[in-house]
This record gives sequence, C-alpha cells and structure tokens, in this order.
Amino acid sequence: MQPLSVLVVDDHSIVRQGICGILSDEPTLDVVGEVASGEEAVTRVQSLRPDLVLLDISLPGISGIAAARLIRQVSSQTRIIFLSQHDSPQMVREAFNSGGDGYVTKVDAVSELLDAIHAVREGNRFVSQRIRFEDCTEKPF
Repeated sequence: MQPLSVLVVDDHSIVRQGICGILSDEPTLDVVGEVASGEEAVTRVQSLRPDLVLLDISLPGISGIAAARLIRQVSSQTRIIFLSQHDSPQMVREAFNSGGDGYVTKVDAVSELLDAIHAVREGNRFVSQRIRFEDCTEKPF
C-alpha cells in the first residue's frame, strides 16, 4: 500500500512539530508539508494534492472552516481531518458541513489521531470520543 500523503496545518509551530512527530513513526503516512495559515493550506493543496489534510480550525487569516470549503473546491479527493481545541458539537457540525471527514480534539490527538486517519482512509468518519452528542438535538453527520 502506498503511503498516504499528509499536509499539516496549524499556526503554532510546536503543534505542527508534535503532529509530525506522531506521524513520522507511521510507515503508511508521508508528511509532504506543513503550513501555518488557511491561505497557505489552500495553495499547498492545489500544488501538492495531498491525500489528507490535518487542519486546525483557529487559524490566522481565513479559518480552517473556510479553508476546508476552498480545499474541497481545488481538490475534491483530498480528505480533511480537523484538529481543534474546540469540543462543542456545534463546532463539529460546522466542520463536517464545510467538508470535513474527521474531527479530533487536540487534547486527544496523541491517543486518537492515528485511529482517525485510518478510519478516514477507509472511507469512514471519525469524531473524538470527548464530543458529547447527547447534548445536541442532532448529530453532526
């Protein structure tokens, strides 16, 4: 199986380095780039066509939500997993409505990120266990 190409998008370099560290030990993944803004993410997706984007929601310039919509326009085959500090079901719903395939809270990234990537790679959706949908009137997807 060919490694999954991954673009990491977060405005904090320490977070990007941590994510890349988690991914570097996984032979089925190939980090092809990392950027710090939504605009850079869209540009890189357009040129690299990665299989997967790990995308923060709170970014300078355009948000991760807005970037996801643009990413879907320039590369409809690219999968998107949001990595966020937000754990509200409403934010998850917005993330999926913008084109997301998965949602991992940053608090749970160490334990859940690889599971999320594998689930999305297999065509499934993934949401961190921390998200409490019983507090909502409807699930995000």
